[in-house]
Amino acid sequence: MLPHPTPFATHLVGIDVSKDWLDIAFDDTKVERVDNTPAALQRLARRLVKAGLTTAGLEPTGGYERLAVAVLREAGLTVLQVDSWRCRQFAKACGQRAKSDPLDARIIRAFMLHHPCRPFPEPSQAQSDLTAWVREITRAEADIRRLENRKAHPTLAAITARLDAEIAALRETVAAAEQAIEALIAADPAMDAKAKIITSVPGIANKTARVLLAEAPELGRFTPRQAGAIGGCAPYRNDSGKARRPAHIEAGRRALKRACYLAAFAAIHWNPWAKQLYADLKARGKPAKVALIAIARKLLTILNAMIRDNKPWRDPKTA
Repeated sequence: MLPHPTPFATHLVGIDVSKDWLDIAFDDTKVERVDNTPAALQRLARRLVKAGLTTAGLEPTGGYERLAVAVLREAGLTVLQVDSWRCRQFAKACGQRAKSDPLDARIIRAFMLHHPCRPFPEPSQAQSDLTAWVREITRAEADIRRLENRKAHPTLAAITARLDAEIAALRETVAAAEQAIEALIAADPAMDAKAKIITSVPGIANKTARVLLAEAPELGRFTPRQAGAIGGCAPYRNDSGKARRPAHIEAGRRALKRACYLAAFAAIHWNPWAKQLYADLKARGKPAKVALIAIARKLLTILNAMIRDNKPWRDPKTA
């Protein structure tokens, strides 16, 4: 059973987004389905405005939500971003174990009534383009690895030739994306300044910098605690009674977490500060992966402060 609605419940709708349609929860019982197309969403937006509804909540769904966010926002509605993991835990806490699109829409609406949600970010066109190109590189590189793994197994020469052609085409995509990213960053003074600050850190090169710029455009405005959590590097305690279990990390932005971890791995080889910190953590008995995560969190926190203060890298021991 979902929690009892609050007085402003009539102003909210919860929306579950999938590739082909959206399920809209107007209240605890009324759920409608509309196509995920511009025309259908524009009709929906007009209905919501006419009915006096002011706020819609959606979960990020790998990009399928972008059209709905743009159309609803253009119509004057406030569009809130609902955290998928927290929303699912909320459903379980309410005793709602079943899962379907209409049920998810109702859960999203109920979650918004009892938990604060932030509006979807409104990135500039340059920021949107940068994110799209960076993610295209990630997808292309994953496809290249998959095809190279297929090539490792003996097969017909004709099939190998086709795989080679696909890999070559994907490498061209990566090269074109890298050129587009360089042009985007160079044309945007603020983005270019951030990139120079990020790459001033020994062990962080252009590839990591572009991921940080694309996946964490808010870098420089986080608190230290937020930086670690968004980067998926913050340890969470798991104690109960007298039991003291190891802390663990979870959630965070996946691409950002991967970039920070790889940056930490490079830093322990090329950055004297990170190398010394890694050695100190290992000497205290920390496992290698725990030490790397600690360095990744510290690096992200330092980068956040560097961008906030508009200052390049300085060794923390001498800063």
